[in-house]
Amino acid sequence: MRKLKEYEISVVSGGAPATADEVNAFFEGIVWGVLDGLLTGVTVGGSGSRSAVFGIISQGVGAIVGGIIGPIAGGIMGAMVGRDAVAAYAADIRKQYSS
Repeated sequence: MRKLKEYEISVVSGGAPATADEVNAFFEGIVWGVLDGLLTGVTVGGSGSRSAVFGIISQGVGAIVGGIIGPIAGGIMGAMVGRDAVAAYAADIRKQYSS
C-alpha cells in the first residue's frame, strides 16, 4: 500500500485532518445532546402514567430509564448531526408530548 501525497489526502472524503471548528462543533454537539437528552428523557419518562394506583411507580421508573437512555441517544445524535439538530429534535419531542 502506498502512502498518499498531501494533495491526494485533501481530495479523499474524510481524509483531511479536522479543523478546530469541526472538532469544537463535534464536542459541542455531544455535550448539548447529552444534556438535552437527559432533560427530555427525564421529563418525558417521568410523565408516563396518569394512573392513581401505579402512577408513582411508573413515573419513577420512567424518569430513571429516561435519564439513562436520553443522554446516550442525545450524545450519539449530537455527535452525528450537531447541536442545532439535536436542540430542534428535543424541543419537538417535548412540544408534541406535552399536547
